[in-house]
Amino acid sequence: MLMFRLLKSRVGLNLRTVFALSSMSAIATTLVLVVVNLASDQAQEHKVNLQLLLMMVVSLGGYMWAQHKSDVMVSDEVEAMLHEYRVRLFDQVRKAGPDVLAKVGQGSVHAAITSEMQTISNSLPIMLNGAQQIVLVVCVGLYLAWLSIFAFVMLAVLVVLAGFIHVHRINRVNAATRASEDDEAKLFDGLNDLLAGFKEVKMNTRRRNALVEQLGERSKRACSAKALSKAQWSRESASIQLAFYAMMAAMVFIVPIFTSDYHDVAVQVTTATMFLIGPIGTVIMTFPSFNNAETSLGRIVELENNLSGVIDAQEAEMREKSGSMPQESSPSASSDWHEKIDEIALEDVRFAYRSSTNGFAVGPLDAVFRRGEITFISGGNGAGKSTIISLLTGLRDVDSGSIRINGHALRPDDMQAYRDSFATVLSDYHLFSELYGIEQVDEEKVNALLREMEVDHKVTLDGLSFSTTALSQGQRKRLALIAARLEGKPVLVLDEWAADQDPHFRKVFYEEILPAMRKLGKVIICVTHDDRWFHIADQVCHVRDGIIDAVRSQ
Repeated sequence: MLMFRLLKSRVGLNLRTVFALSSMSAIATTLVLVVVNLASDQAQEHKVNLQLLLMMVVSLGGYMWAQHKSDVMVSDEVEAMLHEYRVRLFDQVRKAGPDVLAKVGQGSVHAAITSEMQTISNSLPIMLNGAQQIVLVVCVGLYLAWLSIFAFVMLAVLVVLAGFIHVHRINRVNAATRASEDDEAKLFDGLNDLLAGFKEVKMNTRRRNALVEQLGERSKRACSAKALSKAQWSRESASIQLAFYAMMAAMVFIVPIFTSDYHDVAVQVTTATMFLIGPIGTVIMTFPSFNNAETSLGRIVELENNLSGVIDAQEAEMREKSGSMPQESSPSASSDWHEKIDEIALEDVRFAYRSSTNGFAVGPLDAVFRRGEITFISGGNGAGKSTIISLLTGLRDVDSGSIRINGHALRPDDMQAYRDSFATVLSDYHLFSELYGIEQVDEEKVNALLREMEVDHKVTLDGLSFSTTALSQGQRKRLALIAARLEGKPVLVLDEWAADQDPHFRKVFYEEILPAMRKLGKVIICVTHDDRWFHIADQVCHVRDGIIDAVRSQ
């Protein structure tokens, strides 16, 4: 069992201790039952035994202590285990490149960190309680056998039969539940189409009618699946209760027929049988929780192994490339090289998408980007501009050729420090609501940037967080550029930044903001189609079919 192996491997968790505490809790609960039966017999004789009262108090105290101790011990270790899995997955995602995430799937990572771990966190307390109830059922069963062997055998047969039927039928209930969840997921996907594509839906009556009709059908299927799932759960719950009532009836009507002295212990046996109803029901309901936790943990482990395998292959490929590179000094010979970049050069750089169906490739690429200069990269759609930017910034590893910093070729060990020298606002950028990685900011500088970007009337900085990011696309890009400028990196890369700006601010960007940043001594690289302002740049690189086919210096 994957879950048990994992828990057993935990350094801070001793399963023997947990089992001992669970047994203590079960034995204490059984003692409560025994004391209640003994006290009931004495109550019929109008007697009160203080020793039995003391035993009751001690048993209840022992139950409370053992139950709480085992619950806290397992819960702490399980949450610590899930925390370690989350941290490992975060670290693997941090190491992964775009191709790695594409192979594994971002949806799988998101599901593993959220829903799968939530399933495990919710299921484990139920499993622990089920394990405790198993011990309790055994203890009460032994007490029942001491009272009446025949009653014990009959009860055991009924419990085994009811449990077998329930476990068999619960698979169909779980299948119905999963089907309803799948239908709901499809419904939410369609709802996302309706909300995210509202403008497109509004502009096309046929599309709108088809989408709404499909949403109605999916909602109806989800409704039917949910109703079926709930009906099956209702029947199953009623069946379990019926089985318990049948057990009680057997103790009262059947057992006396086959035993001669049953009347002496009939009340105690009936009480013990009623006492078993809750624990047996809990044990039976533990099986689906265990299956869910095992399935979720298996998916998490599989995802982690997949990520590790792909990342290990990626690192092995990098080591192989590093070994084949000529031995020469690297930029890392200087500890602060990534803060003092005078020149970035692409020399015969080539790259091809391995999974591309059309074999798209870029290169050979040769270009030089210098400090205190603005470089524009232009070209038609699909020419390869975004791929060149991803190679230039180190988001993708080059297949051949080299990237040189201040005349020194980058080696694989230098890549993270190289990436750290870039501030970017890419075409598919994500605007963070908080300035992560910036420990302190100059409030006056931030306010000046907000005024310069003409968003000071809508946004303020509260500590390290923007007061809002619910802005137009153009204004969101302005906030992203503010964040990039606050990072103080020596290289700034902007991919189609001005495309979402209004004519007024587009003019401000090209004629005021870019020249001001050039004076700060940054390497500035912009992907743009705005040929009206090409004269602002120190050089313009034109890309066609994955090759920089023209470089014009101003």
